[in-house]
Amino acid sequence: MEFTFVNEVEKDFALPENKAAMENALKKVKSQKGIRCPLIINGKEIFTDDVITSINPSKKAEVIGYAAKGTTEHANQAVESAVKAFETWKYTSVEQRVSYVQKIIKLFQERRMEINAWMIEESGKNWGEADGEVCEAIDFLNADIKSILELDKGLNVLQSSDEKRVCKYIPIGAGVAVTPWNFPFSLMVGMVGGAIITGNTITMKPASDTPIVAYQFMRILQDSGLPNGVVNFLPGPGSVLGEALVKHPKTRFIDFTGSKEVGLHINQMAAEMSEGQIWIKRVIAEMGGKNGIIVDDSADLDQAAEGIVNSAFSFQGQKCSACSRAIVLDKVYDELVQKLAKKTSELQQGPGCENMPMGPVISQRAYNGITKYIEIGKKEGKLVCGGTYDDSKGFYIQPTIIKDIAPTDRIAQEEIFGPVLAVIKVSDYEEAMRVANGTIYGLTGAVYSKNKEHLKEAAEKFDVGNLYFNRKCTAAVVQQNPFGGFNMSGTDAKTGTKDYLQNFMQLKSVTEFIG
Repeated sequence: MEFTFVNEVEKDFALPENKAAMENALKKVKSQKGIRCPLIINGKEIFTDDVITSINPSKKAEVIGYAAKGTTEHANQAVESAVKAFETWKYTSVEQRVSYVQKIIKLFQERRMEINAWMIEESGKNWGEADGEVCEAIDFLNADIKSILELDKGLNVLQSSDEKRVCKYIPIGAGVAVTPWNFPFSLMVGMVGGAIITGNTITMKPASDTPIVAYQFMRILQDSGLPNGVVNFLPGPGSVLGEALVKHPKTRFIDFTGSKEVGLHINQMAAEMSEGQIWIKRVIAEMGGKNGIIVDDSADLDQAAEGIVNSAFSFQGQKCSACSRAIVLDKVYDELVQKLAKKTSELQQGPGCENMPMGPVISQRAYNGITKYIEIGKKEGKLVCGGTYDDSKGFYIQPTIIKDIAPTDRIAQEEIFGPVLAVIKVSDYEEAMRVANGTIYGLTGAVYSKNKEHLKEAAEKFDVGNLYFNRKCTAAVVQQNPFGGFNMSGTDAKTGTKDYLQNFMQLKSVTEFIG
């Protein structure tokens, strides 16, 4: 089977036809506000009296919908359903699995604007951010097709005249995907897609802040004809469902994206043996970051300022890849801070449906945590711009820059996951590299410099999974910038690659004596 990977192209909403299509999709989604979404286990819809109420972070009085809230009993049912489905799904051919995934991609393309609209309303993204996410979801699945066709050829092993030897990748079992709210569609698709295309089955527990977007994906899986039980849909509180799913003795793997604290807890639970368990559970974890951008005295400061502001404040800084530290050599420090302040002050903020550059943060919980850090930062350094916030209508926080921060200060060390940038002054490039590497994380980073020796040194010593030169540290593209981090940023499973799919597979060697 021949397959050529091509990245999906994002829509240009300056074109009248695209703008009209997006506006119509938003009207359609607004008419469905208050939708009730069930659990889906083995293809059966289960409604519960206890529900998750999903609200619009742009207009917090507005309810997006209600998602059924799963229990421990539902978690057990979902795992058993996935285990049962695995007994047949694991024997489907790669060509059959690819066919299902291609149907899913086609449905994504047909419903693209509607998916965008649900994300805009439920997560506060603007039009471009939402559409970019659907493109990334399509890219993940197409990359999975490319990778599984290569992996299906097996591992090349030495042969001899008296033996026939085959070494094949096979699926490992029924797993769990614990998906995030900040990329509620693309990362969920990438996690679930990687599992099912490799012949595994999975229970999907979406983030409680974005269950309605997750339900749109589940509907598409059903409409594609995917067999019952291959994917089960289980929204609910992580404190209840997470433990039940992770500790279940028949859970074979856990794919997690979220905070360091939760990721480490999952890893700890997965390491404990449960009665009846016959394997070591695998954990794939993409966790946090405290990403730094270095600017030396040879850099184009306008270019650096633009890249830092975009990296720090796009989607309100709610990306694990976002820049939260600007590490600047003293010779250009004051000038760069001025440029950062000017560009930041030009950012407009408002509801995602109005397609503003900046929107709200996701929830009251996030708002409270971020504003707490802003007040800490005001004491640790000097406020340059922003620092104000208002949750009277939605969860709005002005993009905030705080300068003269010490490398060991809390806002320079702890993940904030919001629109807060700490600016740190350093005396030379050697110190800049020490500061950049001076956290427990290692996800993304960037260097703005015209000094080739500095870039060469960074390539060797900047300890991150995704490093960029003279560009922003966000917006990794599938098959172009394989994404994953070091240290407490996760297990460095590079999404959209063969490396990622191999987490869901194991090698089986078969040897036949032929004389």
